[in-house]
Amino acid sequence: MNTRKPAVAGQFYPKDGQSLQRVVEQYLCQADFAPAPERVSALIVPHAGYVYSGPTAGFGFARVRGKRPERVILLGTSHRYAIPGASVYASGSFQTPLGVFDVDEPFAEKVAQTIGSISAEPHLSEHSLEVQLPFLWLSLGEVKIVPVLFGERANKRHVEAGAKLADLAAESDLVVASTDLSHYLSQEEAHQVDKRTLDGILTKDPQDVINGIGRGTYSMCGSAAVVAAMSYALRRGATDWSLLDYRTSAETSGDYGQVVGYAAVSMEFVE
Repeated sequence: MNTRKPAVAGQFYPKDGQSLQRVVEQYLCQADFAPAPERVSALIVPHAGYVYSGPTAGFGFARVRGKRPERVILLGTSHRYAIPGASVYASGSFQTPLGVFDVDEPFAEKVAQTIGSISAEPHLSEHSLEVQLPFLWLSLGEVKIVPVLFGERANKRHVEAGAKLADLAAESDLVVASTDLSHYLSQEEAHQVDKRTLDGILTKDPQDVINGIGRGTYSMCGSAAVVAAMSYALRRGATDWSLLDYRTSAETSGDYGQVVGYAAVSMEFVE
């Protein structure tokens, strides 16, 4: 079996399993949103080092704690490879310090045939999906995954990809879209830009987000993943969206001159 080894353990998060479990459990327990696992269709969560974005990610994954999906579809951005369409890691597994996630190979192959191609190479050193896995392990347990990377900024193809994923997915499936927000602005500027970006997401209009990214009035590195997740949630009928947490790296670093923004957004079915 092709096993993808951790690329950023010891850098973005603790390499030791016990330390990692302790840190992630702390983030999950600190989140003050009650779990609503059956309501959540898709999440947007950040992908920076845990000392910066871990508390925000904790809000997202605490919301789905206890969910039992058939699979989790992970949508991320490739920071090193320009990918036309999508890159799907379609066979094997992802190893973490906590355990091993098997890829849902039949489903991943369908996804690759529908929205992209089978390609492992862009995934091997990419952190945007890897950092989600310890949170998945401790909030959902062992579950099949489908890792998907995009390599372009958001466009109409990603709206179509999200809708196609929704048509393929099981009713219980969860989509997790990985993105950070603005990069290296002042705290004041970041708050302004990130508010515009998050307000745009919460309008539930993928085209508005595409336009905002194109104009430069919205900012996020994983815009394609976010737009695909928005399209997925809308296609599935999940129309109750909320911002669970927002903060910047300044809360950890103390540097208010150059910050990165992080948010957790939940896209849920109306009760």
